[in-house]
Amino acid sequence: MIDYEKLEIFYDRITEKSLAWFHKEGPINVFEMASDLMDIEGLPMHCPPHHYLVPAVLLTACHKAEGDSEEILKEDLKEANERSHNILGGFCGLYGNCGAAVGTGIFLSIYTQTGPCSEGSWAWTNKITARGLTKISEIDGPRCCKRNVYLALLAALDVIEAYLEIPLKKPEKIICHYYKNNHECKKQQCPFFPEND
Repeated sequence: MIDYEKLEIFYDRITEKSLAWFHKEGPINVFEMASDLMDIEGLPMHCPPHHYLVPAVLLTACHKAEGDSEEILKEDLKEANERSHNILGGFCGLYGNCGAAVGTGIFLSIYTQTGPCSEGSWAWTNKITARGLTKISEIDGPRCCKRNVYLALLAALDVIEAYLEIPLKKPEKIICHYYKNNHECKKQQCPFFPEND
């Protein structure tokens, strides 16, 4: 049983760290930022705050790349936080819709101010989520929130560049250092497992 109340501290920490990344020198490497957020002390291996982590990373990177104000980012992070709370733990297996991929849709709908009656960007928000889900589905279960965050971000970058014309840095290789804490790790079947390097 997930104790959602105890997890609230991690949503706050993700916001704090996102704002700190916003003020760092130079462009944001979304994978370095995601790893830093997943390194927050005490953050469980698998938990719903990952559903907020994904839009937080993408909103921070895009707003920084476009030279937007901290106030705009703060408002968007607040909205992303609220929306991500609607994605329950275990969504991937219970609803067939991984929260990391949904997080990319949350990001793009907020960033483009898309709603249910929008045109054009409505399709983009569904496309970014679909691309994330397709990428995630290429590796079977069991779940891994860390792996799915990386996969969702990888899928999102192409959509962001195509539709928003914001090129975000893609690393040559992503190596996971969380596998030791994951009893369900797929090891060599995961593209981020160290021995695959």
